[in-house]
Amino acid sequence: MKKNPTLLFLLTFLILALHVQAQDGQNDVRFAQGDVTCPSGPIDFIIEVKASSSGTEFFMSEQNYRFSFNRDALANPRITEELTISGFVSPVPVPRNLGFTLFSPHNLTGSLDTVVSYNVELAGGDGYYLTADEWVQVGRIEFDVLSADACFDLEWHPQAVFPPTFVGEVYTLPDGSDGRSNTDENFYGNYSNCMPSLCLGVELIDFAGEERDCKNYLTWQTGTESNSDYFVIERSFNANQFSEVGRVDAAGNSYENQSYSFTDQWAGAEMYYRLKQVDIDGAFTYSNLIKIVSDCHSDDTGTFVDVFPNPIVGNSEAFIKLFVDTHGTVYVDVMDVTGALISETPVSITNGPNLLRFPTEDLATGTYFIRVRGGGWFSGASKFVKLNK
Repeated sequence: MKKNPTLLFLLTFLILALHVQAQDGQNDVRFAQGDVTCPSGPIDFIIEVKASSSGTEFFMSEQNYRFSFNRDALANPRITEELTISGFVSPVPVPRNLGFTLFSPHNLTGSLDTVVSYNVELAGGDGYYLTADEWVQVGRIEFDVLSADACFDLEWHPQAVFPPTFVGEVYTLPDGSDGRSNTDENFYGNYSNCMPSLCLGVELIDFAGEERDCKNYLTWQTGTESNSDYFVIERSFNANQFSEVGRVDAAGNSYENQSYSFTDQWAGAEMYYRLKQVDIDGAFTYSNLIKIVSDCHSDDTGTFVDVFPNPIVGNSEAFIKLFVDTHGTVYVDVMDVTGALISETPVSITNGPNLLRFPTEDLATGTYFIRVRGGGWFSGASKFVKLNK
């Protein structure tokens, strides 16, 4: 049968166009060291992902993180925390227009003797939207420590090396169905360190917090410190995306217990915190998460249902669904990732379901949180992304 050159050209063009469309995203992935029990373990590491820069945002879907480690130093890798999108996994694909995301559970298996494979599959929905503003905590892996003086040598396997590490991107085909492809690579944060240097860093004895007078008070204590520089206090609304809300200088070198504190002026109904301890040489470790539940801002009066469209592109108007058992004037508050108030828009509500609109043309590209504030109450906060492209 004679081939039609025009048809072949069109098919080739379509394939290339889809490939380019699928490669808009660009990912960074890194290890961050968490807790360590000196001198012999266990020790855990956090896996974090984000978009590389503004303009490379994408919907994360299937992921396969593959890495090797020093088997003389570490053993028995196991998952202790994972990215939680939903409490269930649908047995069938979920249409993307429903506006929510589902992931199947992760699994951790050794595909080769020296390689660990950490996998995530998208069961339906849009995928998880990644921006360059925040590192998203995908999971936490714990190891037993075999040697107190051996280096860990955690190393990612990029796409050019078998077996690969990749982050899948969701995109839409011309027929409206889902397409998936690997994002472009940018940064792989490997981790190579030895136990003595970690154990001579900062020994974190305690990290706790509580809400008082509509503020969250954080306290922590160290046993010994060596070449410590400062602590970064990071906050999250969902235990996955974290943003910096403050810094506290460290003692530097100390063999006595040191006490620290920080006050977060904005207490939500449920907030998560972690400490990032940074050494003078730039090395850093993370603490475990703590959660503070506050009764200060009850959402009994106003229940925040949804914000859409999400992400918001250009100067599009945005809407939120709100159910209340009161009426009158309330404020739509928009906050940045640190919790700072960016704008407040007065709107009128009635008893029952409400559809509220708020302007976005003055918002720069980035990640924001939105809530509704009434007389003596706040609704729950919800995240949205603004794209000016």
